[in-house]
Amino acid sequence: MKQSRMAAISILATIAFAVPAIAQDGNPNAGQADSSAPELGRVVQGDKTIVFAPADSRDIDASRLRTWNEFAEGHPKVAKALAYNSSLMNDSAYLSKHPALDAFFQAHPDIKEAMAQNPGDFVAIQPRPGE
Repeated sequence: MKQSRMAAISILATIAFAVPAIAQDGNPNAGQADSSAPELGRVVQGDKTIVFAPADSRDIDASRLRTWNEFAEGHPKVAKALAYNSSLMNDSAYLSKHPALDAFFQAHPDIKEAMAQNPGDFVAIQPRPGE
């Protein structure tokens, strides 16, 4: 009886360790950057490698971006504040101090929603001198 229990435990332990190993080998390219994109940088930490590549702009709606850019050109301080803190778009105190932004979001709720989901699609923080 003891031997059959030990055999069952040993089989279960083997399966418990084998399944994650098999899952990792299932897709050898998982977590790797698209080889056609230029590599901007690479960070290696132990067995993890992070590859930095340029953003893909295929999923950005150009007309929304153009509309936002027109607003941002006329309100550069507001655009810069949102670039550094996108949560301001939902801050009622901030919106009351900037009625033009509130009116813009009222007129373009689709842009506000898209900006909330992917704020980086709508802002470009200028690099510091020397970068």
